[in-house]
Amino acid sequence: MPFVPADDGVLLHYRSVGTGRPIVLIHGWTMNGRFFDRNVEHLARTHRVVTIDMRGHGRSGRDLVHLTMEQLGQDVETVLDHLDLHDVVLGGWSMGMAVVYNYLDLFGTGRLAGVVDIDMTPYLFATDDWEHGVFGTLDPAASLAVQRQMVKDRIGLCETLIPAMFAAGAEVDPATLEWWKDESTTVPDLTALALWVSFSSQDWRPLLPTIDVPVLLAHGARSQIYPTKVWEALAAAIPRTSTVIFENSGHSPFWEEPDRFNAELEAFAEKL
Repeated sequence: MPFVPADDGVLLHYRSVGTGRPIVLIHGWTMNGRFFDRNVEHLARTHRVVTIDMRGHGRSGRDLVHLTMEQLGQDVETVLDHLDLHDVVLGGWSMGMAVVYNYLDLFGTGRLAGVVDIDMTPYLFATDDWEHGVFGTLDPAASLAVQRQMVKDRIGLCETLIPAMFAAGAEVDPATLEWWKDESTTVPDLTALALWVSFSSQDWRPLLPTIDVPVLLAHGARSQIYPTKVWEALAAAIPRTSTVIFENSGHSPFWEEPDRFNAELEAFAEKL
């Protein structure tokens, strides 16, 4: 299995398939690179596709050290440097996009050709001047309640959050829900808690106008996690964007509409 040690020795697992311009995909909170299995094989026909398990997730090290979003941004650079990747299309789903923001803040766009934002907001809280928080309503008190439930009843939290990853009104196969829950709960409670605290405290709205590579906004029209049109706010703030709305998807268009997602991502990469 391919691993590379992070700067503090934590082993980072990655998968690299195919050749061509690299597409690097970063998973969401308590998920892992296997969630992109519906995309890797198709995209690898024309591109080098890399998925990374963030520390504490998937097959990467579970060490309870440096569990911050800044460190996850550094970990992405560790893998990109190890593989000597340049001209990269860097995609982030949910928390994975927060990892991308941290990467951009730390390292800029020197290695990148483009960025893909998969159904994510730059700021998790809903305020008087920002309606695009989690569920459209998350405030600090609700965030603290989520943190308490992580420690007290992680299974119960998954029972609520996992179905919300899919399109509103969709009937999701029970086996799919169970697989998602099983994969999510392999992440240690303290890892989930530490990273939630870290990325919920970050506000990346000031960074958006500084992004100097093209950004593909790939959002689900029926997202339960982000039910507002956050892509409009992103398009207004980021200099160069293109937007693809997945009408039959929620928070996970790469899973819910994989054929269209693959085609749109491939088309975006080919135009860069």
